[in-house]
Amino acid sequence: MPGMMAVREVAPGPSSWPQKVALWRTPWPCRLWVTSAVLAALVAPVLFRSLEPRQDAEVEVLTGLMIVALSVLNVEIGRLLEGGVSATQQPHKALSAWAFATALLLPTWWLLAVVAVTYSHARWRGLRVPLWKWVGSAAYIVLAGLAAAGTARAILGSQPNLMDGDGARGLLAVLVAAAVFLAVETALFHGSAYLNEADDETWLRHTLRSGSFYLTEAGVLLVGGLSAAIWTGGPWFLVLLIPVYALTQRAVLHEPLRERAEHDDKTGLLRFESWRLLAVTASARCSRKQRPWSVVFADLDSFKHFNDTWGHIAGDEALVTVAHGIRAELRDDDVLGRFGGEEFCVLLPGVDAEEATKVAERIRTGVSTLDMPGTQQVTISLGVASVEPTSGDVEFATVMAAADKALFEAKAAGRNTTRLHTISPVA
Repeated sequence: MPGMMAVREVAPGPSSWPQKVALWRTPWPCRLWVTSAVLAALVAPVLFRSLEPRQDAEVEVLTGLMIVALSVLNVEIGRLLEGGVSATQQPHKALSAWAFATALLLPTWWLLAVVAVTYSHARWRGLRVPLWKWVGSAAYIVLAGLAAAGTARAILGSQPNLMDGDGARGLLAVLVAAAVFLAVETALFHGSAYLNEADDETWLRHTLRSGSFYLTEAGVLLVGGLSAAIWTGGPWFLVLLIPVYALTQRAVLHEPLRERAEHDDKTGLLRFESWRLLAVTASARCSRKQRPWSVVFADLDSFKHFNDTWGHIAGDEALVTVAHGIRAELRDDDVLGRFGGEEFCVLLPGVDAEEATKVAERIRTGVSTLDMPGTQQVTISLGVASVEPTSGDVEFATVMAAADKALFEAKAAGRNTTRLHTISPVA
């Protein structure tokens, strides 16, 4: 999760580059949160010297250099996997592995040194993001590492060898400390995500709702824990972990590529096929639990005229604005996608026909009041199809066809309106 504020931040506009929002332009609660974290990260590791494992100074320095070397190797593996393209490579998640290893093996003040070096190297190798997010992210990792160090010391006591005896105690220390590390960094990143402006944290908020991210991050932390354990038990065996580092980095890089494949570049919404797969799963779950569900199709009215009048760049900006406007009217578990062109699709799990119509009307009203590029407002027509628990087994394609038919009727009725189709019970 390191770099969650700082890397892969997808702006809500047509560009995929991070927004260059300075810290002093963010809401004051966000400024206070990040500043407090940075100050705590600078002071706390030095204060909590009682958490230090006991070892010789030479071993300590050698261990620190080993961790830094592994971090550098990991970043360079990421560059190789992406062909050395600095602008798009994203090795950031694996940085937490080395902060975690530091927490397990070294005095807490080493967290400052290791995180500073690993983050500086990663930034030098091409991670170009707002500096305050990068520094804030590093501070969160230091604080998470500090919490993990305290947890590990509470379990291990003065024993520095994670592989001592049968290794059961060391394994317990690694697992519990990794869970604490993940919990602390998640809490800290939640603060940044929801104290800052929503438009500047689109990717972060989405990521914090993604279960796959936490699984990947947990795997990265355990790689750091395994590296620390091997170092204390038989350092030369670290050579055998180099392929593991490559596989870890490949998994880390796969997640943003998967995200990019599933989401529309302009609006950040799900592409239609990705939306359909999620919607089919969610609707089937509703059917099993005897809950209603609804599908909404929406299409901007006369959008070709808007493009012809204001140009396609303004048209792209308008699509992004509308996408955000629709998202604002939905719940977190509603599934929103871009059908194509100026059309959008929504699955509303657990929502019956009456409530779905109200949601569609809120969307219609909200879109008509959005601030658009130029001076021309846009309107939207919507078709709603609902399935009740009494409807029996209904094919998802049938519901989509009903929503599409309802949308056609809304267009025929003069646009800027909503029409509903309910699915009749299966005989």
